[in-house]
Amino acid sequence: MATRIVHRRARLPTRALILNEAERLIALKGVFGFTLSDVAAPLAVQVPAIYKHFKGRDDVLIEVSRRFIESLSRQFQLRSGFARSPAAALRRSLDEFVDFHLAHPAYVRLSLVDFATPEGGVEYVKLAAGGSFQENFRSGPLAAMHSRLGELIRAGVRSKDFRNVGSLDLYRVVKSFLLIQLVFPDDSLLARKPTARRRAELQAALWDLANRYLAR
Repeated sequence: MATRIVHRRARLPTRALILNEAERLIALKGVFGFTLSDVAAPLAVQVPAIYKHFKGRDDVLIEVSRRFIESLSRQFQLRSGFARSPAAALRRSLDEFVDFHLAHPAYVRLSLVDFATPEGGVEYVKLAAGGSFQENFRSGPLAAMHSRLGELIRAGVRSKDFRNVGSLDLYRVVKSFLLIQLVFPDDSLLARKPTARRRAELQAALWDLANRYLAR
């Protein structure tokens, strides 16, 4: 088994290996809890090898964030026939939204750093996304995701399942609630894989919040 893992790792480009290890360390130790030496050691490379691919530690974190943004941009997909049952479609999307965050604890930690350091430090996710939250609502890599969410809300308004709210407002509600649930009162949901029961509870809580927010 160990041999297969080594071979699989060796087939990946060095740049990808660096990002994978940085992501693992962010999830384990937090955004500021590791150094480039910590990234290099498990890869059996020296720190100068990292500088061949990245300008520095902040650049590594921005590139890790960019990978998350690409994945996040695929959230809230509209499946065929979604307009016939927009409430069910939204619940499925929110379940997937929870799963995305549970699968990427490093993204959660990077997001919280962004919120904690506006204009006072490096906002990694903001830089990776190409602009502020509001700007990405209109353009940039997350614009299509927000457009799909808006289309889903409008379908719910037409079916009289939802009241008319802005997609950005709904996204703020579910995003902030989910981040708080994941890190307060502790970060156990990020530190280890949650049980199926805890995952289901979190999905149900997010849907309950969204459903009450959208109630006519």
